[in-house]
Amino acid sequence: MHELAIADAVVSMLAEQTTGQRVSRVGMRIGHLRQVVPSSLRFSFALVAKDTPLDGAELEIEPVPAAVWCATCAVESEPHAFPLVCDRCRTTDVRVTRGEEMLVDWIETEE
Repeated sequence: MHELAIADAVVSMLAEQTTGQRVSRVGMRIGHLRQVVPSSLRFSFALVAKDTPLDGAELEIEPVPAAVWCATCAVESEPHAFPLVCDRCRTTDVRVTRGEEMLVDWIETEE
């Protein structure tokens, strides 16, 4: 369950960045290729945030679909299964352009 480690890192970073301010909401963008289970991350986030300035904060997750750029036909497509292939020509000669993100996009603090 790598979601617990992710939640721990996010809570630690935000506690440091917000210097003790209460945090009410956190928004993250997480790519499909990171294979994070949103419900597990939300549960882990609540667990790790307990007794910190993030206690009770809502974690909003924006999923980012995977996308690849095809070296053969020069188009971007969104593959729906592994292995990652171009939707148009079915080659595996592709480069991931989206879907590996994992970032805190925004935070909302209380006054």
